[in-house]
Amino acid sequence: MDFDTFIDQAWTDHATDPAAVAARLQAQGLALVTDASQLAGMAHLAHHVWGSHLARWHEGLQFQQQLAALPCCEAGGPQAQAIARHVSALRLAGGLGDDRASLGASDRIRLNAMAANNLAEHDAARASAFLHAALTEAQDAGLPDTDPFHRALAVAGNNVAGTLEEKPTLTAGEVQLMIQAAQAGRKHWAIAGTWLETERAEYRLALSWLKAGHIDQARLHTQSCLQIVQAQGDVPLEAFFGWVVLAQVEQAAGNASGLAQALSQAEGAFAGLDEGDRGWCQAILDKLKLDSAPARLLQG
Repeated sequence: MDFDTFIDQAWTDHATDPAAVAARLQAQGLALVTDASQLAGMAHLAHHVWGSHLARWHEGLQFQQQLAALPCCEAGGPQAQAIARHVSALRLAGGLGDDRASLGASDRIRLNAMAANNLAEHDAARASAFLHAALTEAQDAGLPDTDPFHRALAVAGNNVAGTLEEKPTLTAGEVQLMIQAAQAGRKHWAIAGTWLETERAEYRLALSWLKAGHIDQARLHTQSCLQIVQAQGDVPLEAFFGWVVLAQVEQAAGNASGLAQALSQAEGAFAGLDEGDRGWCQAILDKLKLDSAPARLLQG
């Protein structure tokens, strides 16, 4: 198996079976890495799997150290620096050491954001503390919009919020962290991303507010998401997900007519998808129709 096939399959599988992906990385991953670009991709995936999903800090550290020892990892180069950040983030999240005092402001912000991301699923209180530290320093640091910490905070905000949205129930502290993370993602994607990331950050905010039970806020951010999509010519895939979440919002609100309209728009956007996207979006549309059937029957 070549590197690209291996890494794509690992990303596909990691959310549902991270332990199996970690085992594949250990057994096969190192041998597939032959250049710097592959090294960066493998280090990022490994950090995410062993940190965010498994909280197996020691194994994650060992793998990063093995990556750093490969011939394609140039000492002091960008890949080596990225691996060093992964190592520091795993150490910090795992309570194995704290390298922040030796870093500049940008790297401290990035490290705190990465540690928050790693802990969202495992320790919301510590994740919240790290995210708060990152956001506070980001506000006061006076760094330019081009600084890479903006992207790190955008990614962490999106991931933390998305992780918490998947939990069956949330504590009050987890709800607060979820909303703060989604808001951070929206703020920093507007700086570090394109319209696409900004629109998806609005989508994330809508889902987070919906999970928190704040229907009006969820509707507001769904409408903002759809407005951005419409300004870009109604890109079918983005429009589809925007209308899907609006249907979910109106269903939660008990608004049968709004649900019916959003479902109709979602079906229209689905019709504009290419064949590759229709395959995996069909199940989402089918579930939406099934879930909304009682509300539509009541309306009829």
